[in-house]
Amino acid sequence: MKTTLRQLGERGLIALLKRRLPRGRDVRIGIGDDCAAVQIGRGAAGRLLLLKTDAVVEGVHFNRRATPFQIGWKAMARPLSDFAAMAGRPRWALVTASLREEMPVRFVREIYRGLASAADKFGVTIVGGETVRTPDRFWLSVALAGEVEPRAMKLRSGAHVNDAIFVTGALGGSIAGKHLKFTPRIAEAQWLARQGCVGAMIDISDGLARDLGHICRESGVSACLAKSAIPIAPAAGGSLRRALRDGEDFELLFTVPSARSAKLKRAWCKKFPRLRLSLIGFILCGKGIRLVDDAGQWQDLDEDGYDHFQAHHA
Repeated sequence: MKTTLRQLGERGLIALLKRRLPRGRDVRIGIGDDCAAVQIGRGAAGRLLLLKTDAVVEGVHFNRRATPFQIGWKAMARPLSDFAAMAGRPRWALVTASLREEMPVRFVREIYRGLASAADKFGVTIVGGETVRTPDRFWLSVALAGEVEPRAMKLRSGAHVNDAIFVTGALGGSIAGKHLKFTPRIAEAQWLARQGCVGAMIDISDGLARDLGHICRESGVSACLAKSAIPIAPAAGGSLRRALRDGEDFELLFTVPSARSAKLKRAWCKKFPRLRLSLIGFILCGKGIRLVDDAGQWQDLDEDGYDHFQAHHA
């Protein structure tokens, strides 16, 4: 019996490809983190080239209620959020647009206005791409390139035992509209990198539980989350489950040594007074994630979240 992608899941597919695809000597970070990082030139003193590609598909990442401007914005903002997760500086983008031939030109122009608006906001130049015809759903793919200093780059593998776990903003309910108009945390991530204390970092695209699981596996640690500390967005209707699992929040999830956490939070509140920062738990030895209530009762937390081959969006 043949294994299907539904059975394997997105995580399993990525692991399979990671084992089979070759990796050159100039590759610093390959498959398995938010962006790839490659060394340009000789020596370790220079900056690294960051590379990321992401796609949005009609009926998966947006539906027909979304405006063309929103579709374009989201298509560019998704890889920008991955750059934020690694504290990178985005520079150039290539856009591939698969379009139906009967689409109004005005609609397409609005898509590209959304793409350009997101790009301009973060200093990105759209330098080219491709347009192709599709007979079915239309989609956009953005390939983003930029740079990062080696010492500033943040990975999923940087968490350590006794680190505090922080998250920006509030979580859950993004399907109500945030997923089409979110702002990538580029400036916040670069500021965090300059503080010199952030360990691991990731952007929350597949849900808090699932993305924290990525950090735990890559870092070889476990995590303990406080139920009452998790910030729930109003759109989630007070549901902790939705805050843990909905995904497409595109907030930053990162770790900091516990001894540095209070000072970092004070500095954050001065620098970004309008963006909430919450300490939601701690990194521990072992494996998995536990959820603890105010009475000290705990439960194991499944890493459920969005999987492209096991769920349907929009």
